[in-house]
Amino acid sequence: MEDNRVKITIHRGTHEIGGTCVQITAGDRSILLDAGAPLGQSTSLVDLARLDFSDLFISHPHQDHYGLIDSVAPHQTVHIGQMGRQLIDTTKIFLGGKPLDKAFSYLKNREWVVLNDSFKVMPYLMDHSCVDAFGFLVEVQGKKIYYSGDFRAHGRRDKAFKWFLADPPKEVDVLLMEGTMMGRDNHETPSEKAVEDKMLVVLREEPGACFLVSSGQHVDRLCAAFRACLRSGRTLVLDMYTAFVLRVVSRQMRSVPDINATDRIRVLVDGKTAGGHYERIKGNQEFFAGFVKDVFAKGTQIKLDELLAEPSKYLVKVSKPMRIIERLDRCSVIYSLWSGYLEEVENQELLHSPKVRFHEIHTSGHATRDDLKKFANAVKPKKLVAIHTEYPADYTKIFAGHIEPLADGQPLII
Repeated sequence: MEDNRVKITIHRGTHEIGGTCVQITAGDRSILLDAGAPLGQSTSLVDLARLDFSDLFISHPHQDHYGLIDSVAPHQTVHIGQMGRQLIDTTKIFLGGKPLDKAFSYLKNREWVVLNDSFKVMPYLMDHSCVDAFGFLVEVQGKKIYYSGDFRAHGRRDKAFKWFLADPPKEVDVLLMEGTMMGRDNHETPSEKAVEDKMLVVLREEPGACFLVSSGQHVDRLCAAFRACLRSGRTLVLDMYTAFVLRVVSRQMRSVPDINATDRIRVLVDGKTAGGHYERIKGNQEFFAGFVKDVFAKGTQIKLDELLAEPSKYLVKVSKPMRIIERLDRCSVIYSLWSGYLEEVENQELLHSPKVRFHEIHTSGHATRDDLKKFANAVKPKKLVAIHTEYPADYTKIFAGHIEPLADGQPLII
């Protein structure tokens, strides 16, 4: 008799944020959903070499979801958004590595990926704090599993959340849903537009230079900073890495600015960081395809002396802002990252510097509890499983229906 059972194993992620890795097995075939490196100081990793799978689906280009990708074998296919793959390669190069040498297949929103005579996977584009963020509907052996990936409803792509609620996957047997924000109150989560407006206040009120501390790949945040500059009359100054991130994304998203398309973004071309970035780019000229020429074009490049001569004209986003701040009288720093990173030494220096007026302006990349409820109610799964959360026990308090408690490595058979 044919065995139609499907096995779901969360190798990591049932009781923590980050390091997510889910295996779905039907018969003698398996696929993986994400292969993330853990956050924090953990050295415990999922050993992909011990898992027999044909395909890996990466929900989005954050390390806690793709960080083990180097362990993928040549015969295994990686499915990811095209921009997501390019951003991973960009990060690797700027950190001194090489672009990924894997078998890739690029995801398209709500287009089926048919792997063989058993697995079908449909990606759903979602709103998150990075581009190319997807959830996945997996159909196999007549069963339906939906993996949420990371998502939110208050970003620049909030329409993706609304579209999902209006047309969710139907008759889902198991929903694996993230719960990063389960321990936080809803009122702590402003929209990305509110972040932009708060940035604007700082840019208008600060008589000197302003600095932005944020992720170089958080394109929503970079666009918020750019728009705040336009509204305040300032120019956005970026390091080469961040400028190239915008180039990658602007090729596919017209709403994202590129250094060639505006005179209100300039690129810092001298200093230790710029020198290091230039060496990485020079060693990978084919990948960067004319980017250096554009960076050093008149009106785009800016040197430190020019910035220091009129600091009130700029909002500066570079990786080591203290090197510039030390040469200024007073300035404002807009800190736009998770508050937990404030414990890092460099951020402590900014927070306590007598030269700095410190402004914490941020919002999460993850759904509030109310939005998680809307998501689960739209899907109406037969079973709901907690993932990517430190509060799995709270699912039974917040969500209706059958909550299936799982531990890392514990299989769920459906």
